[in-house]
Amino acid sequence: MGHFKVNEKDIFFILKDQLNYGSLCKLDRYRELDEETLDMLVNEAVKFAKGELDPLQEIGENWGVKFENGEVLCPPEYRHAFRLYSENGWTAATRDPEYGGQGFPHMMRTVINDLMFGAAQAFNIAPSLTHGAAHLIESFATEELKERFVPKMFGGEWAGTMAITEPNAGSNLAAIKTTAFLEEDHFKIKGTKIFISWGDHDLAENIIHLLLARIEGAPEGVKGISLFIVPKIRVLPDGSLGDANDVICTGVEKKLGLHASPTCALNFGDNDGCIGYLCGGQSKGLVHMFQMMNGARINIGVSGMTLASTAYQNALAYTKERIQGSDVAGRKPGDVPIIDHPDVRRMLLWMKAVVDGMRSMIYTAAFWSDLALELPDGEDKEHYENLVDFMTPIVKAYCSDMGFRVCETAIQCLGGYGFCKDYPLEQYLRDAKIMSLYEGTNGIQSMDLMGRKMTIRDGAAYAAYKAEIERFCKKNQEHPELGDRVRALAGVVKRLWETAEEMKGRMETDPLQWASYTYPGLMAFSEVTMAWRLLDMALIAYEPAQKEGKKYDSYRGKIFQATYFVDTTLPHTLATIETCLRQGREIVEIPDIAF
Repeated sequence: MGHFKVNEKDIFFILKDQLNYGSLCKLDRYRELDEETLDMLVNEAVKFAKGELDPLQEIGENWGVKFENGEVLCPPEYRHAFRLYSENGWTAATRDPEYGGQGFPHMMRTVINDLMFGAAQAFNIAPSLTHGAAHLIESFATEELKERFVPKMFGGEWAGTMAITEPNAGSNLAAIKTTAFLEEDHFKIKGTKIFISWGDHDLAENIIHLLLARIEGAPEGVKGISLFIVPKIRVLPDGSLGDANDVICTGVEKKLGLHASPTCALNFGDNDGCIGYLCGGQSKGLVHMFQMMNGARINIGVSGMTLASTAYQNALAYTKERIQGSDVAGRKPGDVPIIDHPDVRRMLLWMKAVVDGMRSMIYTAAFWSDLALELPDGEDKEHYENLVDFMTPIVKAYCSDMGFRVCETAIQCLGGYGFCKDYPLEQYLRDAKIMSLYEGTNGIQSMDLMGRKMTIRDGAAYAAYKAEIERFCKKNQEHPELGDRVRALAGVVKRLWETAEEMKGRMETDPLQWASYTYPGLMAFSEVTMAWRLLDMALIAYEPAQKEGKKYDSYRGKIFQATYFVDTTLPHTLATIETCLRQGREIVEIPDIAF
């Protein structure tokens, strides 16, 4: 039996009962689809994840990555899976049919990744990056370059990466030194990139790097950065492969987790033989790359959430089977399953609420992204664009941090066995840690949320988020059973809005103090979002939960998880909000030598 466990009923409750995702089929782009077809896609993704990808988790962990004679070697089973993944349509499920896609709603990419990352996190990074790189070319390159590269990437013959980080340019992309020199219809590329996920491997016959570089003579800073398509093997105009393109892997990182995902250092043009093609406009590289970077940030949130999900499900299964200790109230004779012990139940209920809330948060943002992309121009489209912008740092930071915490709690449920490799939880924990570091650390995400996202488009993104929360609270505050929890949320929200406005002012007048408390601010917004999504599910589940019979217990579970989370989290949220405005300046003023 595989390691990957998922509650499909929970997934479909969010998709169908909470979001009504079949309504997307009313949009012009999806008019030939229906909800039954979307359901079929989800069910097939579950089957593929469990049947094909689940075994790769243990295989990859045992094999790891081998770097021999300058070549990166991956588990042989990965090569077959990578091609099968694309042949089954998963890489390009949501892309346009013109280049090999299936035209499903954009949000289905998130649902697919939920299942595939949960089954084989290290492996699924490869097709996910390939999708993102190909979509960049599809979005911004010339028609000739699209035809040359995109179909083979979506088809699984070639893989893709994003090559951004350099030894002295991590989060500070303005410091990028990689340079592009114009030569006829292409550019010569010269530079070094590090920490490139799946930067080299043997899964595909070519690897297409989407690389940021500065064209010779371009301005310093981020405004001078352009985006380039740089293949590992040169691609001739007819699409066939030519000579090696002077892209050399110089090493593979040894990491805490994701042992089967090669993290590479790459040299471009050591022998002056690396060519690349401009993708989009000159000096528009960072603007273009943000499409892939923001997609990656959402995927990181998905990764944290789905590792938490399977960790919780594994812990739940264990606690039902493990017999240990007597019932504290003497309700049953002899030793009992540890799920009967209140402290174990506390951990299980907390994990259940956090996983379901995170999945709802992520799926809701994905649903909004479809409306943002496919609605006709107008106020509604702008509203959803603003919501997606505001939610992106919340999804990335909160779900990556809480994903790690849920994995930790799941280990606790197993006691000593959770610390052992006999169970998958310790690997989940190690694999999950990178998520808070990827694509801008969570501290950077908090500064983005409490800074730029509060003010862009004259505060429209923040206003859109406020409007959604306030509309929910106003509509449901008199509910006979859950109204008191909705009113509690409304009270916390009111104080959060006041604090957010004060922090906006501090950003201008006292930026050091402001930056010292952006992370607590992000956590407050995240916990408010979680309470909102959990209460929304509870309200939907309320009527069926009143019916008798075990088949309605799952609905009752939605109510229990919401009331527990609201009652035990929002008081802490309120305290967190208050810390954001404290006058103490210890963070800023403590001398370096005093740490």
